[in-house]
Amino acid sequence: MQPFRKAMRAVNPLFLFYLFSIVFAHGEHRGEGPKPGETIQEYAKRHMSREHHIDEFDLPSFHQLHDLNRDSYWDKDEIEAIYGVHHIYSQKQSKDDVEHQKKADHISGEVLRLLDVNKDGKVSIEEFETVGLNGLPNFDHMGAEGHHYDVESEFFLHHEEEFHSTPETQTDESYNHPEDIEHFAMHEAIEHKEAEKEAVYQGITVEEALAAHEQAEKLYEEKMAAAQEEVIQQQQQEQFIGVDHPHADQVQQDSTEEPPNPKVTRVTPPEKQDPAVKFRDAKAQAEAKGAWGDGSDGYSPPIDPGDKMRKNLPYKFKFRRNWGDF
Repeated sequence: MQPFRKAMRAVNPLFLFYLFSIVFAHGEHRGEGPKPGETIQEYAKRHMSREHHIDEFDLPSFHQLHDLNRDSYWDKDEIEAIYGVHHIYSQKQSKDDVEHQKKADHISGEVLRLLDVNKDGKVSIEEFETVGLNGLPNFDHMGAEGHHYDVESEFFLHHEEEFHSTPETQTDESYNHPEDIEHFAMHEAIEHKEAEKEAVYQGITVEEALAAHEQAEKLYEEKMAAAQEEVIQQQQQEQFIGVDHPHADQVQQDSTEEPPNPKVTRVTPPEKQDPAVKFRDAKAQAEAKGAWGDGSDGYSPPIDPGDKMRKNLPYKFKFRRNWGDF
């Protein structure tokens, strides 16, 4: 996900305080404030950069970022999205569906009351600029803390990226935080349910379905390792192309002209590709291949982005992330 950047206008500390304390508070790691000696403004910039990969922002860009249907207005649903009202973390703090709907109506209604100057049920950029971010009320006490992404992405951005972003922190022994244990227990529960469905569909036991999952995982790792090795070998071969032999001056030159060496086209490894390039044709590729399990590939693990968008792909293959995708 490419950072949303626009020129930053002059802002005051109150503006920035509300930016991080109201809209972008986070569940697992909330409560982290400015470091000793760090101003509110410095903390807000660090928070936005580290948590959201946004380095520069202003009021119009903030409004546009949360204008999900790009009609230049915030409607009720978009206001609820700003506060993460319907995120699973927020839903957990509601007693039941009725209470949760009351919370959603209260939050959107209060924001519209404060920002919707002409009372048309929407908030325009002009209306938002008139009041500013310091006009947005705080609903942290109701569990509306501004989570925008799915649970997997929230975990990646707010835990994995902070505590497991280097090879030495990605070993099996490193994943020992309470958040890790809870998160992977959730994965195991989801995968077990998928195995139960597959077992019924294929007429096999759950244990056999789980064993097939393990075999698919092993095959996936082998294919990825082979692809990486191929890239390394290609790069090594390129280093020798065009290099003169150290004793070339002692060898009688053949008058026959040799054809020029073919031009080498360097292939960017998949993990280093720009996401806009990497996923450009993924949807079309997925539609062409059909649902997971159809075709000659059968139930082989996904290799390219198109594979990962195929219908019925098991959950365990969907949550994999590469460090350039955000």
